[in-house]
Amino acid sequence: MKKLSKKQKLIGFIAILIVAVIIAIVITTSIIRNNNQVASEGYSATTANAGSSLISNYILNGITIGGITGKMDVLDTSDATATPEDIAMGKTAYVNGVKITGTYKAGPDAISNEDLQISAENVYYADLESTGEITVDGVIFADLAGEEENGEWGSNGWGVYTIPSETGLKQYYIKGEYTDEHFGTGKVIAPMEETSGNDRFYVMSLEDINSGTYYCWYDAAYGNLDRSYNVSSTANDFATAGAEPTGRINTKRMIASWNAEEYGAQNDNSTYDDMWGVIQDEVARGWFVPSKSERAAFGAAFEITSSNYYTFGLSYYYWSSSQGGTYNAYYADFFYGNIYYGNVDTTSYVRLATTF
Repeated sequence: MKKLSKKQKLIGFIAILIVAVIIAIVITTSIIRNNNQVASEGYSATTANAGSSLISNYILNGITIGGITGKMDVLDTSDATATPEDIAMGKTAYVNGVKITGTYKAGPDAISNEDLQISAENVYYADLESTGEITVDGVIFADLAGEEENGEWGSNGWGVYTIPSETGLKQYYIKGEYTDEHFGTGKVIAPMEETSGNDRFYVMSLEDINSGTYYCWYDAAYGNLDRSYNVSSTANDFATAGAEPTGRINTKRMIASWNAEEYGAQNDNSTYDDMWGVIQDEVARGWFVPSKSERAAFGAAFEITSSNYYTFGLSYYYWSSSQGGTYNAYYADFFYGNIYYGNVDTTSYVRLATTF
């Protein structure tokens, strides 16, 4: 085997040296670059944390681990008040440290769960259907989205009412605008399609049952009514939060009693029919005779008095579904602006309400 000359050995040594230098430069450059990156993220190498992969951005602000002081901020959600109803459906958020998924169905002209402040100058109408053309079913007189409201219509203590505050409400949108000859121009509110939850609004029909027609409360029941539906002369009988409307409960009970002739024969008066017979088709669709306090809340909402009731298209007086005793029931007397009670064999007009 031929030996390498001195010149060849020198060339080989130089080549090896050059390769070693290049490798050293690459390694050094990589180390410097990594150190700069770590330093930019707040990592300061110490004997205590040598070999650690911790960086300050991964440690809670103010906490020191292995000589590394954290810089990571965590958002405090403990004072958040949003509910699933306030957040768009399918979206998520953290409230008081808990992840919640929204159920709010956003839509055109969707309305919030804030009180609408109903009045004669701020009128809202109800369209009970979520789709299709606008069909006005009545005027809204109570909203359960606000704070509890205590009030009185009239001055004799029989017209007190409490509109409760409700949660878990359905969602609604503004469907359009409508002008009624008596209540004026206002926005029409309808429920969101496929919305679920509790009814938010109380609605009064814009028309009497068979306009201009009087009805007995229950003629044959005079002196025969027990006191199962009785309310005291000063007690509020508006439905409590989460409960079925009192007027609807009363109406269902009295129709069942009337159909069974529990308190006497049907339509015993030779001139005027009992109201419980003529309203049954409307009741099957969800309408009811309002309780005395529900009647009072309607009167108070629009500040109806003896001097302006006719401008709202109202007659003199209307039956409520609230029984006063074995002989009588309460009615709203718009001519005198008070809640009174009258014998069940006398007559009044009938106008129904509903919720949606």
